Amino acid sequence: MEGDSFSGPWDHGGLLPGSSWSREEILDASTTVNPFGPPFRLDTLLEGVGEELFSYPDPWSDRLNTRIARRLNIDADCLVQGPGATALIYRWMETVRPRRLVLFEPLFSEYGHAAEFYRIPVVRVPGRRWLPFLGTCPDSAREWGVETDSFNPLPGDWVVLVNPVNPTGQILSLEEAKTFLDRLRRSGGGLLVDESFQDFLETPSSLLKEVSPDNSFLSVLRSMTKVTGLPGIRTGWLAGSRETVRKIRHSLGPWAIGAIESRVLEHYYRVPEWNFQAVQNARNRLSEALVSGGWSVAEGSSPFLFVHTGWGEKAAFYRDKLFRERGVYLRITEGFGPPSGRDYVRLGFQAFQKPHVLEDVFLNCIRSF
Repeated sequence: MEGDSFSGPWDHGGLLPGSSWSREEILDASTTVNPFGPPFRLDTLLEGVGEELFSYPDPWSDRLNTRIARRLNIDADCLVQGPGATALIYRWMETVRPRRLVLFEPLFSEYGHAAEFYRIPVVRVPGRRWLPFLGTCPDSAREWGVETDSFNPLPGDWVVLVNPVNPTGQILSLEEAKTFLDRLRRSGGGLLVDESFQDFLETPSSLLKEVSPDNSFLSVLRSMTKVTGLPGIRTGWLAGSRETVRKIRHSLGPWAIGAIESRVLEHYYRVPEWNFQAVQNARNRLSEALVSGGWSVAEGSSPFLFVHTGWGEKAAFYRDKLFRERGVYLRITEGFGPPSGRDYVRLGFQAFQKPHVLEDVFLNCIRSF
């Protein structure tokens, strides 16, 4: 990678081109993937899979779809699986074709990229205030600067909300999300909610119960690689109206997910109750260490940390010189769109697996540099 690019395709996730580090040597704190692995045993996942690899899987994943829909308590016609959330974002954009795509920043950058690819006008709504680091978690989206009640939608608009928000960790309450959905619906607009981190929350605020065959104003997206801890196996699903899901399914085509992907989803939703307390405990430990060392960490229950650094124009230098040279990949948040994004970093899940590495750089190396 050359220059100070923060938003290029290699600013997070996986090995950088030309990197001399092996996967065992790096600590990829740039990604948000469960570092403790799936909530099921891998040996049971792979048991007997060899026979399935020599046959075509169910072309439309009907049986799997029915099982997951039953677990989620929604109509099976309202659910479609795909090879990861990113692929589903592009298929959704191609299918729905919003009049305008409204993005409350900060949020995952791929929504804007997909809209631009399909030449859909993008309206970016940045936060209106500095993000708070006052030691208490904000009670509402407004306190984070996400003022949904002040936005005036037009017919055909679709608004994207990520709940909890990536990278800040802010959580919109179920009441806030439902109120905003109702206002959009009355205006002829729709809401696409990215709920990829909902399963990690102690108190979920999902809009999934609002999905129905005839509700064409709501779509709910989830990336399953976050919770399974298996980013090399691309899994995700989207819930929406019967017609939207039908079109996306046919846009994906038959065999959109293979035998391994089907098994991952089946095993995940076979678990009677998910427990991600280990992620929260590791998150809290690293947060407490950084705060005690003088760093400002946003409060919240999201499964990643949003840290104020104040690095500004030196952000790329610190990232490359102090972190990457020690095998640590770090995510600067400028690509997400928060005010002064170079003054913040998001520490993803793998940071919790080896917190001592992050603590050493943040608490010792930076100060002595």
